[in-house]
Amino acid sequence: MGQGIFITGTGTEIGKTVIAGGLAASLKQSGTNVGVMKPISTGDTIDAQFLKHAAQVDDELSSINPIYLRHPLAPSVAARIENREIDLPCIETTFTALQQKYDFVIVEGVGGIAVPIRDDFLVAHLISRLQLPVLIVAQAGLGTLNHTLLTVVFAQQFGLQIVGIVLNRLSPETPGLAEATNPVEIEKLTGIPVIGVVPYEKRLDTTYPDPVFLADFMNQHIAWRKLGII
Repeated sequence: MGQGIFITGTGTEIGKTVIAGGLAASLKQSGTNVGVMKPISTGDTIDAQFLKHAAQVDDELSSINPIYLRHPLAPSVAARIENREIDLPCIETTFTALQQKYDFVIVEGVGGIAVPIRDDFLVAHLISRLQLPVLIVAQAGLGTLNHTLLTVVFAQQFGLQIVGIVLNRLSPETPGLAEATNPVEIEKLTGIPVIGVVPYEKRLDTTYPDPVFLADFMNQHIAWRKLGII
């Protein structure tokens, strides 16, 4: 695999940040010089703060999150409201600087893969521009077959390399039949390995979780080795 990975999701609030931070903490624990990036944040910078803490890096937040928009909307809409234009060269320059500093860079997207960054430029275009393989984060429960398959097909239309799927449980409720059968069905439908099913964990529902606990927890539930990076 290349020197980085892009983590996208089947939608917003799907758990991309926890999975991205978990991978960062795991790589850090294994001795990898790992950096993190959240190119665009809307509404707040909590995701970027989580990633910085998980990776235990000393970069300025602006070097992790170069584009911040105040309104919690799709970037194209938030930028229009704020009378701004998303600076794509700034994102690429920041990413290049991180690649030069770190051996591996984890990039977390904004929302899902089809979210518009500009009217003519989607998250999928950004992934293609950065030339990174993709890890998809999806919810574990009912409805995920449709959302995951749509995300996979959309990514493939852009020629993106999808290296794995992680199913993330978003609530402490007891898993049902859908959670039990979804991993096998997703692999059958997409041909892409489901490398982990992550249960809900209240201790990770914070901006600054214990990085050691985060790494150990994710290592228990995600087979990172299938990505060839740990």
